[in-house]
Amino acid sequence: MACEAQISSSNTDSNDAIQTTNEEDESNYEYVTVPPDGGYGWIVTAASLLCLLISDGILFSFGLILTDLKQVFDVPVAQVAWIFSIVNGSSLISGPVASALSNRFGFRTVVIIGSLIGSVGLFTSSFAQSIDSLFFTLGVLFGVADGLVFTPIVVGVGFYFDKRRALATGIALCGSGAGTFVFAPVIYLLLETYTVSGAFLILSGIYLNCAVLGSLLVPLKPQRRKKLQEDVKLLVDDVVTQSVPHTFNEVERVDQNEVTVKEQLVKKTVHSGKLEQQCASDPIDQKPVQKHLANVLKLFKFSLFRSPTFVVVCVSSFFQSIGWFVPSVYLTAHATKMGIPKGEAPFLLSVIGIASMIGRIFNGWLADQPCVNLLFLNNVGLSVAGVLITLCPFFFSYELLVVFSAIFGLASSCTTVVRPILLGKLLGLENVSNGYSFMLVFYGVATLSGIPIAGLLYDIFGDYHVAFYLAGSSILLSAFICYPLGMVNRWEKRLNSSN
Repeated sequence: MACEAQISSSNTDSNDAIQTTNEEDESNYEYVTVPPDGGYGWIVTAASLLCLLISDGILFSFGLILTDLKQVFDVPVAQVAWIFSIVNGSSLISGPVASALSNRFGFRTVVIIGSLIGSVGLFTSSFAQSIDSLFFTLGVLFGVADGLVFTPIVVGVGFYFDKRRALATGIALCGSGAGTFVFAPVIYLLLETYTVSGAFLILSGIYLNCAVLGSLLVPLKPQRRKKLQEDVKLLVDDVVTQSVPHTFNEVERVDQNEVTVKEQLVKKTVHSGKLEQQCASDPIDQKPVQKHLANVLKLFKFSLFRSPTFVVVCVSSFFQSIGWFVPSVYLTAHATKMGIPKGEAPFLLSVIGIASMIGRIFNGWLADQPCVNLLFLNNVGLSVAGVLITLCPFFFSYELLVVFSAIFGLASSCTTVVRPILLGKLLGLENVSNGYSFMLVFYGVATLSGIPIAGLLYDIFGDYHVAFYLAGSSILLSAFICYPLGMVNRWEKRLNSSN
C-alpha cells in the first residue's frame, strides 16, 4: 500500500510538473490579430463600397423625394425636412450603439441586422398615409438601420489593413459618392414612373442587398506568436502596479522560498495569452447592478471625454454637421427655384457624388503618404467647403452650379476620409471605433436642427440663400475650431507623460 501511495504521489508530481511546464511554455506566446493588408481585405473593401453605395446613395438622394412628399401631403418644406433630419440624426446618433454591438457580436452581424431593419423601414414607408407616420417608418427605422450599416463598414475596413488603411477606407467610402451618382437619376426615374409609394417599395428590395454584402465581413482569426520577454516583464510590472497598489509592504515580508505576488499574477494571467488586471478592479461586495453599469460604461468608453483632443473634435463635428447636409437636401430645390428644368437638377447631386468618389480615392492615397499632415488636410477640406457653400447663392447659372457641385464633392471628401484615420493618430487605434461613433452622435444632434432650420428659413424668406449662408458659416466655424487641434493634442500628450 505504501508503495502504491508512493507511485501515485510520484505520478501526481509528474503531472503537476508537466502542467507547470506547459503553462510556462504557453506564457511565452500570445494571440494577436494580424491584418492581411491585402488579399481578402480587398474583397471586404469592395463589399463595403457596394454596401455604402446602396445605403448612402438612398440617404443622400433624399432631396429628390423631399419635393414629391411636399406635393403629395401638401405640407410646408420645414415639416418635410424633419423627415430627413430624423433619418440622418437617427443614423448618426445610433453610432455608439452600432459600435458597442460590433464589439460584442462582430461587424458582420450588425451590418446584416441593420440591412433587415432598413428594408422593413422602407417597405412600411410605402404604405404611409401621412407625414407623421413617415417620421417613424422612414425617420427612425431607416435612420437607425443606416447607422447600424455605416459605422461597422467604415470602422471594420481598417481592421483588414495596416500600411494601406487610409487607401482602403477611402475606397470603401467612395460608395457614398458613387451611390449619390447612381441613385439620383434612379430615384428620379422611380418617382416619375411609380410615384413615392412605389419608389419606397422598390428601394426596400434593393436595400436587402446590404445583408448579402455585409456577410462578407468575415472576422479575422487571432494568430499565435512568440512573446518578447521584455514586453512580458513590462506588462507584468504594469499589472502589479495597477492591480495591487497596497501590497508592496506585504511583498517585502514574504519569505524568499515562497511564491511572490508577481509570480502568482503571471501564472493566473499569462496562461490565457494576455495580461488582465486582477484583484482591485472588482470588489467582492460590489452589487450586480453596479457591475452591470461598470461593464456598460467600459463597453462604450465614456472615458474618451476626459481627452481635451477628443472634446475639440466633437465640438467641431457639431458645428460642421449643422450645414454639412444642406447642399445634399436643398441644392436641387434651389436649382429648380432658379428656373433650371426639374429633369436636369438631379444631375447636380450626381456631380457631387462622382467628384466625392474621385476625391475619396485620391485623399485616401494622399493620407497614406508619410509627408502628409492629416490635420492640415482635414482643415483645408472644411475651409474650402465652408467658403463654397456660403457663396452658393452667387452661382447664378446651371453651369456654375455644376462647378460648385464638383468642387464641393472634392472638398467634402477630405474630411470624410481623413476623420477616422485622424482619430486613430490622435487617440490610438484601439479607440477609433468608440471615438468615431461618439463623433457621429454630435453629427446627428446637429443634423436634427440644421436641416429643419434651413427649411424654416426658406419658408420665411422664400428662397434658400440665407440657408446656404448659415450652413457655410457653421462649417467655417468648425474649421476654425480644428486649427489649434494639433497643439491641444501635443499638450495633452505632454501632460499624460508627466503624470
